[in-house]
Amino acid sequence: MNKLTFLFVGFLLSGCVGSIPPVISQAPTPNPNLLEVINRVEDFKHQTVRWGGSILAVKNRASETEIEVLAWTLDGAGKPIEGDQLQGRFLATVDGFLDPAVYTRGRLLTFYGLLENEQTRNIGEKSYTYPSIKVQTQYLWPLQSVYPNTAYCGYGRYGRYGGYYRPYGYYSSFGYYPRRLGYGFGGYRGRRW
Repeated sequence: MNKLTFLFVGFLLSGCVGSIPPVISQAPTPNPNLLEVINRVEDFKHQTVRWGGSILAVKNRASETEIEVLAWTLDGAGKPIEGDQLQGRFLATVDGFLDPAVYTRGRLLTFYGLLENEQTRNIGEKSYTYPSIKVQTQYLWPLQSVYPNTAYCGYGRYGRYGGYYRPYGYYSSFGYYPRRLGYGFGGYRGRRW
């Protein structure tokens, strides 16, 4: 085989390698759940955790960024699973600046870091105790496609071949195709009674 073939195969295989950090895709041992920690933060202080969820708020300070997160359960790869399995809320402190235009409300994030302390704040008029983690690694999950099942199957916005349906026929990039009336092949043959 020539060098070009090796380069092509190497290029294809490099596209299969994920960019998810290993500490995000593999849970630490032990990995306490947020529900276990929420009332006993002092017992789990300075322990590594892998938590994730959707962003509620981002606050930039002089040297760090604080993210308020609505926690979800994580799948095997560390991605938050949106649904009814809410675990609560937590605060994540990241060194440096994170752009609030990128880290917007509702985006999914997974954090790996040390459990530091707890902070009490109000949600409306209700007092809530947030566990706080000092983030070592975070992963912002990519946004999902608006058409999740059409990315690779050839179906686009206007159907498989670029046309769109009309009750009397359809247009496509190859021209106008009248609707076939009647039965059989070859176009209109009249009604069969």
